[in-house]
Amino acid sequence: MSSKRTRVHVLILICFFRSIVAGEPHSNSEINDLMMKSWEQIQDYEVDIRLSLDIPGFRMPSRNIHYLFKTPDKSKVEVKGFAIVPKQGIQPFFTFLKDSVSFNIIADTIVNGKPVFEVLVEDTFMNKPGRITLFIDQMTGSIYQAQVSHEDREFFNLVSEYDVVNGITLPISTEIHMKFPPDFKNIQRLGKKPMEMKEFDDAMTDEWLEGSVQIKFENYKVNQGIPDYRFEEDDEDSIQD
Repeated sequence: MSSKRTRVHVLILICFFRSIVAGEPHSNSEINDLMMKSWEQIQDYEVDIRLSLDIPGFRMPSRNIHYLFKTPDKSKVEVKGFAIVPKQGIQPFFTFLKDSVSFNIIADTIVNGKPVFEVLVEDTFMNKPGRITLFIDQMTGSIYQAQVSHEDREFFNLVSEYDVVNGITLPISTEIHMKFPPDFKNIQRLGKKPMEMKEFDDAMTDEWLEGSVQIKFENYKVNQGIPDYRFEEDDEDSIQD
């Protein structure tokens, strides 16, 4: 009898411990709060970014970028030459879905040795209904992986690594692999001369195109008070999207 009671007590303790550690959200607002946990601690930051693109139709050498942000909405990109930089900076664009879609926890799992929620989001991607799967750290809200798929095809796969800077969990690298439908290649027509069009058309196939983005983040300065004049315009060239 004593042995049975011991097993029951151990089982109760395990279940209680799991409920404390996981703290599983049951609503959209709780998932939103978890995803925004680190970002809401930031008043301002600046960071050096190394951006490399390999996307069909785009030609851009690897760029060294200095990015600045100050709440609520000041941002600035410092770069020599042309660069395409997300306007939200280091904040994953998935966090901008929070007010327009529903998050559904479908599983608890482990990524990078840490407990994560596997969260399903249904939205539109490349003009097609898609399923977005996010793997969110249960404690910090960091998005370690994200996958976007339509039917049986995966469009988008993101993997990020994080580190703690001044007590705030921030990304140190992000790698994105994407697949584009065959007609995406038509964007390359914009740079073709008339005499090149026949050869270009002959090269068109029904195969999907692949691309990738690699981003490295270094030398963070967080909550050190960036003066407003640092956000004034200068002659650097960039496009924020």
